[in-house]
Amino acid sequence: MSEMVSHAPAQGNVKFGILWMVAAMFMFVIVDSVGKYLSLSYPVLQVVWGRMFFHLLFMLIFLAPRVKTMITPNNGSVVYLRAILVLVMTIGSVAAAQLIPVATLHAIALLSPMMVTAMSVPILGEKVGLRRWASILVAFIGALLIVKPGAGVLDLGALIAVATIVVYSAGHIVARYASKFDSPSTVLFHTALLGAVVTSLFTPIFWQAPDLEGWALLTLIGAVSGFGHYAIVKAFSFGEASTIAPFSYSSLIWAMLIGLMFFGEFPDGLTLVGAAIIFGSAIYMWHLEKVLGGAA
Repeated sequence: MSEMVSHAPAQGNVKFGILWMVAAMFMFVIVDSVGKYLSLSYPVLQVVWGRMFFHLLFMLIFLAPRVKTMITPNNGSVVYLRAILVLVMTIGSVAAAQLIPVATLHAIALLSPMMVTAMSVPILGEKVGLRRWASILVAFIGALLIVKPGAGVLDLGALIAVATIVVYSAGHIVARYASKFDSPSTVLFHTALLGAVVTSLFTPIFWQAPDLEGWALLTLIGAVSGFGHYAIVKAFSFGEASTIAPFSYSSLIWAMLIGLMFFGEFPDGLTLVGAAIIFGSAIYMWHLEKVLGGAA
């Protein structure tokens, strides 16, 4: 939840960046897992409300001295476009987690770097070489193994997850543009603000009074989500993105462990093969970025 600091990271501290990234992925898996558990008893929109409302509340508490500087964004249209995309993504992720294992959701989420790269061409005018396009194609083959479109019954949860990752990736593209005008804290603040306001307007229609455990878990996902975003910013303050970012794929390991421990879930063989293909494609793309840059 802090400002992203622009400075040359000390190479000796890269290990701390890696630890922060792994911790961030653990927190996001906790958020998705708790959201899945809550969605079994409460409406999806109410779970999203808890995540957004308490995220905003904790931001107001911890960033109180700087709230005045974040109230008016320099480019409000872009900031709120990103906020809308994040809200849609959050609703989609909770809905998908209700229907499929958390590990499957995070396996599909591995597509995000490839989708961001593909979208950056028509939207941002960035150049993508043949090797990157090839890795994107291979990754989507992995995604097909997870979604299993040829199986007897289409997996609705997996389809929602894929659509959610498309929206999530579009949000990354918009965030790149938004960062030219506003700080990460400002963007994050208005994302939480819009989500909290919109869900507060509609949640009463579906509201189910939470018990003590429900309130505790709704508060938890908001707080952990906020700290997860803080950990992401902290991670990149210790090293280059090409070094730190690959460790975001640790989320799949956390998701498998937590899914097995708390929900008795474990991905089937095709899902594991698909996840391995996407994982390999993602690591290859990061390698291209680090070694060859835009020429790949």
